[in-house]
Amino acid sequence: MNALCLVPWTSIAISPRGDIAPCCKFVNKNEYNITKDTIKEYSDSKYLNDIKNKMLASEWPAGCIRCKTEEDNNIKSKRQLDYERWNTEWNEYTSDKGYIVASIAFGNTCNLKCITCSSESSSRWRKEYLDLYGVDMAPIETISTEADEIYNAMPNVIHFDIPGGEPLLSEVQKQKALLSRYIKSGQSKNITLHYTTNAQLFPNNEWWDIWSHFKEVDMQLSIDGIGTRYEYIRFPAKNELIEEHVMMYNESINKYPNLKLSVSHTISAYNIYYLSDFFDWCEFYNLPRPWCGVVSNPNHMRPTVYPKPIKEKIVEHLNQSRHEDVRTWASYLMKNNDSEHYPMFLSMKDAHDTYRNLNFADTFSEVQELINGF
Repeated sequence: MNALCLVPWTSIAISPRGDIAPCCKFVNKNEYNITKDTIKEYSDSKYLNDIKNKMLASEWPAGCIRCKTEEDNNIKSKRQLDYERWNTEWNEYTSDKGYIVASIAFGNTCNLKCITCSSESSSRWRKEYLDLYGVDMAPIETISTEADEIYNAMPNVIHFDIPGGEPLLSEVQKQKALLSRYIKSGQSKNITLHYTTNAQLFPNNEWWDIWSHFKEVDMQLSIDGIGTRYEYIRFPAKNELIEEHVMMYNESINKYPNLKLSVSHTISAYNIYYLSDFFDWCEFYNLPRPWCGVVSNPNHMRPTVYPKPIKEKIVEHLNQSRHEDVRTWASYLMKNNDSEHYPMFLSMKDAHDTYRNLNFADTFSEVQELINGF
């Protein structure tokens, strides 16, 4: 099949609120939701067919803006990373196989309320989001008890992404019920799993026993800073716990042969200045080079929110890094502009500081100095 991207055929993503899309990066219009629509209705929809037709015409659908922007800035997009990982499967894919890759968020239960998140993806955000933004998102159950809608719709699945909320907390019994069905069917030995965890928890023996039946388990540690900056961004996380669990995960590599570790880092207005420090930290803890994504929403927390004089200072700092990836993000910073949201960033960082009893100026003193000098 000759298409700009095969994901609309091969893949499906269900968000913590139940929205259905081709992938987790797709900017969704919330046209279909697992709480009211079936996967078959989504699959047969004009909505998905229009996306496929765009891909067949080698045109970017509007919902794919995040991948397009990254590629325009010489940053590997999810589209490109998927092709690298699933090269054989993509080349041999035929539409009769249906969805072979799925991202399934089992609700939004979470132990943290990371500053760049919201109550859509974290239950702990609910009250603060209502108090500061005036929007209430009550918890909802998106997946049935036995996850029948997932199991029955994907007989040829080879990979699951399981994000959060925090996947080690969110609807755990439903997750385990689904994974157990693949173990019983014998399919698990051909299925890879990818978890995105904030690593404030460490899996117990029951998790490791279930995972031992799968081809590979990639535990992606989602970490957005180090030290006090980590605790600020990942509030109310504890830095000593992340360091302890990182060491435990490193030790587990030798214990579980199908375990793989990866790291994700969400770049925002809060941590862009310190990106090189984080790459150094990963090296110190013998972790893989982090995969970096960028905040899209809320738009006032994008790293490109700063006015040009501040951005130029940040870029100058980043370009001194010995890490090529960091210098690439410096280029991204200069090519993109969201400074119309800068007043909102200033206002909301103060509002969140007051609400959480935190202090941006003390925690991010180098950035605060740039703000003061503007």
